[in-house]
Amino acid sequence: MSTNTLDLESGSLPASCLGPDGKFRQESDQARRVRLESARKRLREIAEIPNDPNDPPDEEWMRGIDEMRPHRPLFKGSY
Repeated sequence: MSTNTLDLESGSLPASCLGPDGKFRQESDQARRVRLESARKRLREIAEIPNDPNDPPDEEWMRGIDEMRPHRPLFKGSY
């Protein structure tokens, strides 16, 4: 059985949208386009991650997460 691997580039996180005064920074149209394209690129990379046929069913991993944190279930009622 062969496995598919993706070559992902790691990058730094984008700068905060707040300036040192706590207000929104003014962003040029070009800077906005660059930021949005970067986000779209990362979403496309995530969408390309294949689903493995050996992955457990969603109900199984949801139940497992809820069992690890019984004081604060995250998926209760979803499985």
